[in-house]
Amino acid sequence: MARVPKHEVVESLLDSLSEALVVLDPALEVLEWNASMEHLTGVTRADAVGRRADTVLPLFRDASLASLVSRAAAGETPETIELPHTTPGDNRSRWLEARCVPWRDDAGRVAGVAAFFTDVSNPQRRALLLHAMEAIGQSLTSSLDLNEVLDTIVGKALEVMGAESAMVVLGDAGASEYKVMRAAGRLSDQYAVIGSIPIGGGPVSVAVREGRTIATRNILTDPKLWLAPLRRADIEREGFKATVAAPLAAKDRILGALVVHYWTERSFGSEEIAALEFLAKQAAIAIRNASLYEAEQAEAARIRALTTVNRRISSALELDALLRAISESAAELTGARLVTFWLADEQRRTLSLTSGTVAEMVESFTPRIMSYDQGTVGWVALHREKLVVDDLARDERNVVRAWTDRWGIRSFSGFPVLAGEELLAVMVVAHTEPLRFGKDKQDMMDLFLAQAAIAIQNARLFHEAKRRRDVAEVLARLARELTSTLEVEPIAKLLARGSAELVNARAAGVFLLEPEDGTLRALATHGVDADTMGELIFKPGEGAVGRAVAERRIVATADILADPAIKLSAWVRERIRASGYRAVVGVPLLTHDRVIGALGLGADPGSTFSREELQTLEALADQASLAFENARLYASARDSLVRLRETQAQLVQAAKMSALGQLVSGVAHELNNPLSVIVGYGQLLLAREVPAAVLRPIELMVAQADRMAKIVRNLLLFARQRPAERMPVNLNEVLDQTLALRLNQMQISAIAVDKKFARGLPSVLADPHQLEQVFLNLLLNAEQAMLEAKHGGRIILTTGVTRDGRSVYAEVIDDGPGIPHEALPHVFEPFFTTKTVGTGTGLGLSVSYGIVEEHGGHLVVDSRPGRTVFRLELPVAQSTAARRAAPAGSPMVVTGDGRAALVVEDEASVLDLVVTILSQTGWRVDVATGGREALERVRRQRYDLIVSDIRMPDGDGEQFYRDATTGDPSLGPRFIFITGDTANREAFSFIREAGALVVEKPFQPAFFLDAVRRVTS
Repeated sequence: MARVPKHEVVESLLDSLSEALVVLDPALEVLEWNASMEHLTGVTRADAVGRRADTVLPLFRDASLASLVSRAAAGETPETIELPHTTPGDNRSRWLEARCVPWRDDAGRVAGVAAFFTDVSNPQRRALLLHAMEAIGQSLTSSLDLNEVLDTIVGKALEVMGAESAMVVLGDAGASEYKVMRAAGRLSDQYAVIGSIPIGGGPVSVAVREGRTIATRNILTDPKLWLAPLRRADIEREGFKATVAAPLAAKDRILGALVVHYWTERSFGSEEIAALEFLAKQAAIAIRNASLYEAEQAEAARIRALTTVNRRISSALELDALLRAISESAAELTGARLVTFWLADEQRRTLSLTSGTVAEMVESFTPRIMSYDQGTVGWVALHREKLVVDDLARDERNVVRAWTDRWGIRSFSGFPVLAGEELLAVMVVAHTEPLRFGKDKQDMMDLFLAQAAIAIQNARLFHEAKRRRDVAEVLARLARELTSTLEVEPIAKLLARGSAELVNARAAGVFLLEPEDGTLRALATHGVDADTMGELIFKPGEGAVGRAVAERRIVATADILADPAIKLSAWVRERIRASGYRAVVGVPLLTHDRVIGALGLGADPGSTFSREELQTLEALADQASLAFENARLYASARDSLVRLRETQAQLVQAAKMSALGQLVSGVAHELNNPLSVIVGYGQLLLAREVPAAVLRPIELMVAQADRMAKIVRNLLLFARQRPAERMPVNLNEVLDQTLALRLNQMQISAIAVDKKFARGLPSVLADPHQLEQVFLNLLLNAEQAMLEAKHGGRIILTTGVTRDGRSVYAEVIDDGPGIPHEALPHVFEPFFTTKTVGTGTGLGLSVSYGIVEEHGGHLVVDSRPGRTVFRLELPVAQSTAARRAAPAGSPMVVTGDGRAALVVEDEASVLDLVVTILSQTGWRVDVATGGREALERVRRQRYDLIVSDIRMPDGDGEQFYRDATTGDPSLGPRFIFITGDTANREAFSFIREAGALVVEKPFQPAFFLDAVRRVTS
């Protein structure tokens, strides 16, 4: 690597250069560092040579300089550039001109780079200052907008002074604090948001107070300055140190100061101080001109605003619109943060907040009604005089301190709006700073208030005339409409609508009294908040309507949520709070001898109901009460006629059902015997290995026989006129046992079943077999509905206890297509079905409904597309000490092992079936075709099992049982009765008395064998 010749002549030559020179090798390592470079950077030759340039001097990390070095190392001679540099220890920003050339060895090859630096700070600063002067001059001549002027000033201060932040503050020596008008640069948002600087002994305060520029290397450590603790904390958080503040002086008046900050310690030369003072002087002129222009514009705006007010006042007759217009115009005229109007009620000596310019502030204000001896606004009303308060925080008349603190309201100006001796309203002007009204402005305000008073009177007269006309029209119309109908609901709707129109209410509701519990429920509502009022249910004596009913008089309140005399439940209070009304009136609806309900109305917060309005509402309520009474009498007569017709129809239907029951009983008995044979032998064949060609026909045969059996069973249940066999039953167990019958088929059909059973479910007194029938019907109904609409689905079974603890419920929920709306009222009627032809009998739900009603319970349905819920409720058993035997689960088979069985059946086919089933399971079987023959066999031989029909021509099963057990009581538990006539009262009574096990025809072999197991185990 080539090196610079090391001898004194060369070194002396390099040091004689006025330009600062540094020679770098290709690796940017310093080879030479002359005396001018030492002076410029403060780094000695010994500390620099042999080290990388960017570690010696941060200037070499600048991207533009690095680009020049790279180009010179490549053999180019690039153009010169200017860049800023701060000398360590001095902290003054300088501008350096940098140029780089290739450094060649003796052979002419590029061996490094020679970089030359020249201090051009003074020319650069002069150029910046001239540019700033030009920009500010253009701003003065081209714009009088204060914001634009302030932006130009702080921007040029940053540029000319090389500062890290700049700020313009306004305020003279007599101000309590300095207002920050504009800030730019490195200052944080939090600092700028504070918006003010307190008076103290810092650079700003001293510069304004003494009218001279104040500069400091470190504002926190300068002993000539002092800072308040909060001000010091703000500066420490920001981190700036060196500061210069130049006063903004215009025509011997100090307007404020122009301030620049640096985040390091540094000194300031006279040229820099002069530059900032020049900027401050020009800025003061610009600010003064812009302020004067702004003041003239504001005055012109105020005059225009007053003209607008006059125009609005002369054209407005609606009181609400008028007050809103006056508030907005007064805010424009005064420049206040908030202007409100309080309407006076001389009779009650109260003021109601009716309008304001800032909706959010008005909505958060409480209370909205004040008496004449309450607060600052009350003082104005009481004394009929203007009141000005510069500092509300120190005034004891301020009763809304939390509100004024929240919104930063400091000053209050209240003006009475008078018409002779009558107080019409109070106008309040509130602001964050004290407001002062000069003579011209005060004259304008007086004229404004006088015109406002006249306009309010005109609006009141117009409103009263219009109200009386509306009342007359509404009363006349309602009288016609109320007498034109005898239906309760239309009357209620007419009353709600008419009363709301009469008093301009947000909501009106007609509440009728429930005789059972004394609650008041809305029959009809009208208005903006009608939905909210329609949801409310009032307990006896609750709310304004409840008190009106209890006391039989009109009850009115200005704020139902704040009135201690009005009782409200928590949920009613929350619903009213969410609505838009607060003023409420309740008017009782009275007939000759009783209260039938109440009329309730809700109005906007701050509203009041006048005496005339209350009298009108009372007259309207009396007229409506008479219409309600007429409607009640009409409805009573109509209902009596309907009940008479229904009773006649029920008598005819009862006679039909009695005959149908007798017919069904006989038909079922005749059908059950052949069905038993078909089902029995079909099941036996399916239990064997049969050729595939005949398997499907057998399955179809058995399935259709099962269907027929279900029809017969449903008919028997529908016609059955005996009481159910009641015992303590757990619904969870019954649901599980019923589900077991269909679970396999549901899985095949891709129907998922979710069980959500309540633990510790109380028992109910019920017939478990009948409940199984109910649940099976509900499951089949859900299953078939889903399969008709799609493949698969989901059924949810839930159980639980009702809220009052008196009933247990079970729900069968499916996600099928739902029941059509027009079919829903008919689903429990006999022979009504929505299923396709061949898949339903129309008896399942009607039979289930009858069983549940017979148990003292209820079966209801709710349906919509995608969700159908059948809900069954049964009363909890009064005593659950006795426990019934659990219904049989999955059928189990017990072999006979050669034991003797006697089968008594007059139907040969059924007899053959039973013998076959018993023989296949190891029983030794004897048969008899009637009770007399069977009795002879029992007397000759002892049997382990006796299977007998009940109705037989040659001695029935009942007489056979009684004779057989009289001689040998131990035979009683060995009897199984097979019958298809359980609808017969005598047969049922006998079975219940004997306590014997019954297998109803038709039956499946597996369940018959399960019955055998239960008898012989």
